[in-house]
Amino acid sequence: MSIVIDTQLSEAELSRILDFLLEDAYWNRWRSRDQIRFQFDRAWKVYVARASDSGQLLGAVRVSSDGVSYGYIADGFVFPEHRGAGIGSAILEYLLLDADAGDFRWMLHTADAQPLYSRFGFVAYGPTYMERPSKHAQPTEQIVLA
Repeated sequence: MSIVIDTQLSEAELSRILDFLLEDAYWNRWRSRDQIRFQFDRAWKVYVARASDSGQLLGAVRVSSDGVSYGYIADGFVFPEHRGAGIGSAILEYLLLDADAGDFRWMLHTADAQPLYSRFGFVAYGPTYMERPSKHAQPTEQIVLA
C-alpha cells in the first residue's frame, strides 16, 4: 500500500480520530470528546497517514512540544484494519525526520508498542515510559545509590 503522511487534518478526519480514541483506544479513556479535541487543537503538530490512492485515513499521532528541545508523542495509532503494513513505522520515521524536530528529546508512554519505538532508538525506563535522547544530549555517569 502506498501512503502519504503530512500534518494537515480535516474536521472529518479529526472526528474519526476522536471516535477511535473514545471507543477503541485503551489509553486515557477518562477524557471527554471535548478534552481530546482541545488536545488536538492545541497540539504542536498532528501527523496523519492516508492511502495515496483513496485519501483514506489510516492512522495518526499527536505531538506536544516547546518547538525547540522536546517532543511528547501521544495518541499514536493505526486503525486496526490497517495494522501490520508498516504504517506506524512510516508515521514515526516521518515525524522523527521532521526538520522542525530533528534534535528533539522524544518521550512517550505505551503499554504495547515498545518493539516499534525501540527500533527507532527509544529506550524503556519502566513498564510504559520510553525516551529517545536529543542528538545534543551528553552522556551521564551512572549514579549508584548506596
